[in-house]
Amino acid sequence: MGADNRVNFFPASANDIISREASKSPPRTPPRTPLADDLVETLEWRVAKVYDEQLFGSAFNFIYDVLQFSSGRDKLCALMQGYAKFASEVLTDVNSERHWMYRGIEDSLSEGRKIFRLFKEFREVYKVRRGWSRFSQGASSQGTLSIPAVCGVLDVLGHTCSFFYYLGDNLLWAASVGIVRSKEVPKMQRRMWKGFRKNGPVLRMLGGVASVKRKRNWASIWRLNFAIGANLLLLYRAAQKWGQKGLDDPDDPRLFHSLEIIGMLASYRILLSKLGFAKASHARQGLLAMLAAACGIWSNWRKVRRKNCGAKTFAASPPRRISSVQGLRALKEEVETK
Repeated sequence: MGADNRVNFFPASANDIISREASKSPPRTPPRTPLADDLVETLEWRVAKVYDEQLFGSAFNFIYDVLQFSSGRDKLCALMQGYAKFASEVLTDVNSERHWMYRGIEDSLSEGRKIFRLFKEFREVYKVRRGWSRFSQGASSQGTLSIPAVCGVLDVLGHTCSFFYYLGDNLLWAASVGIVRSKEVPKMQRRMWKGFRKNGPVLRMLGGVASVKRKRNWASIWRLNFAIGANLLLLYRAAQKWGQKGLDDPDDPRLFHSLEIIGMLASYRILLSKLGFAKASHARQGLLAMLAAACGIWSNWRKVRRKNCGAKTFAASPPRRISSVQGLRALKEEVETK
């Protein structure tokens, strides 16, 4: 007898029969009761009311959006750092406990923000190339002296200065942890060094830590010069296009470029103080830092909203408020009518 004509004399087990019948029949969904549906709808509505109205859900959504990008987190830390700088001089007594608490917050945030700028000089190389592409496109479409072409040149120059700024900033971080030897002993090496420490070859060639800080601040000044010039040109073009029309959109280019210029001017004033050209008090520097950080936070928030990668809106409809008692009454009335 062939293999195809074999007869199975062994009866199927109960588990085989159950599994075979289950595979044939469609999956059964658990029954839903009106009471459970009403409970879910009521809870959803209550959560929406508490989050959106009582817990200020829009504020939480705003913070969530700001924290999406590392640049937004950096600006938020800069805002806190500026407040600590301002509060240490205005809101406390000199050499009091709170004075040194705020100074400690300021120094800690200043060191922590360096991580956000680590290896950023490599991104600036790409941005230099992107700026040159913008110049080429603007020159070919509207002329060499057009606003897009000039902004492309300013973009190239600004990001070139940013490259040296981030390079100097990362070099200072490397010196603070001991990767690059400096005259100042790093915090974690103070147990093994008892003085007589000199700068390594890198810092000796650049003139020491103070010289690197000054060169970094000069690079930041020049990149602000180019960035302010580009934003002024773009603001002029936007004003020509929109004229006296009001600001109907938070992403209006006139508002964007105006806030960018205000934030850059605040940073410019702080750098002038650091370079010794126009000294500003600790409190004034803190206020200017908060202003610059607030403008940067706004720009980052709008970028997140344009990319649609931030907080989502959860829609919740009011629940059907029909209790079980009302349902029984309706059923009783229906039976009586029949």
